Amino acid sequence: MTKSNAKAVIGLSMGHFTADLYASAIVPLYPLITQKLGITLAGISLIISLGHLVSSMLQPLFGFISDKIKRRGFMINGLIMGAVFIPLTIVAPNSFLLCLFLMLGMCGNALFHPQVTSLVKTFCYNNPDTAKYMGLFMGLGTIGYSIGPVISSNLVEKFGEGAMLYITVIGLLCALVLYFEVPKIPLEAINKSKDGFLDVMKEILKNKTCMKLVWIAIVKSGVSISFGTYIPFILKDDGFNLNITGIIVTLFFAISGLSMIASSKLEEKIGAVNLIRLSFFTILPLVILFKFTYDIMPVLGIIVFLISGFFIYLSVSVTIVAAQKIMPHHTGVISGVMQGFSWGIGALSLAPLGIIGEKFGVIWILFIMAALAFLTGVFGLDKDTKAVLNKR
Repeated sequence: MTKSNAKAVIGLSMGHFTADLYASAIVPLYPLITQKLGITLAGISLIISLGHLVSSMLQPLFGFISDKIKRRGFMINGLIMGAVFIPLTIVAPNSFLLCLFLMLGMCGNALFHPQVTSLVKTFCYNNPDTAKYMGLFMGLGTIGYSIGPVISSNLVEKFGEGAMLYITVIGLLCALVLYFEVPKIPLEAINKSKDGFLDVMKEILKNKTCMKLVWIAIVKSGVSISFGTYIPFILKDDGFNLNITGIIVTLFFAISGLSMIASSKLEEKIGAVNLIRLSFFTILPLVILFKFTYDIMPVLGIIVFLISGFFIYLSVSVTIVAAQKIMPHHTGVISGVMQGFSWGIGALSLAPLGIIGEKFGVIWILFIMAALAFLTGVFGLDKDTKAVLNKR
């Protein structure tokens, strides 16, 4: 990889770090918003689901368009939208504006992610270590996602809700860096196919191996979203303040990000298939252990919960690179499906899970999602999928 291409990948990774920082900044504030606006747990779960759904449905379409153009405006404008509208959610005076600001921020997220994920592959030029660079890119994004909660909770705790607006400046500065540091998209990377968006989506849907990878991504997303969204409610019920809650959510996602950076090394030792199995088989035992330890020794229970974050995200970069190999001419679309669409479908589970949490307790949400991950590890990998995953 040339120096300029390496510089581009690092720039894209830092952009990912910043974009995902905004995506998570609101997470520890949901209980505060719920109380302030008088929304039920089921109601806030529905609003969160709608925000994620908008992002997820648009990402494949934006990925399709970005595959066909040489402009970098999708990632730059998407980053700006997230930086402006996500901080506005905390000062929304009613549930309508909360939903609007959240959806606009998530639209920015939808613009940003497919193009930058596709460009990582473009600037790697089929380098054998593409999975390593993708791991760095995904890992830094998740570490950014992890820092968002501690920044937002500290700002709101110390300076009030309006202080969230100050972090808009970070995204605007990062957008300038991307504009000057990431080269224009090479002409050979632009998809000149005359296939329409629906044609490409049909091609993806008909590919059974690709759909297996999409299902794995959906389950991972559902587990991640539910764990990150509902742990603040468990902690709030037990008297943890907003600042401590933000730190715990931050550590959860920081450990998740580190696992993605380390995943390529672990894949070399045990293989991609075993990596996915390790990821999905360990979550349920850890949730059971969390339940019993948290009731007796809360600090130990929280440590167990944080460890679960390492395994949830362990297989992310591996599955994205495998999907891009299956759809080499539609990397923007498949990146949008693997990241955005899967994240949104996973987020849809929040609405029914919120109802379950209200009736039976939030811990049951973690049990249900962990059990789904375990079953996916058992039944989610067929012979063809294993072949694609093990092909480096």
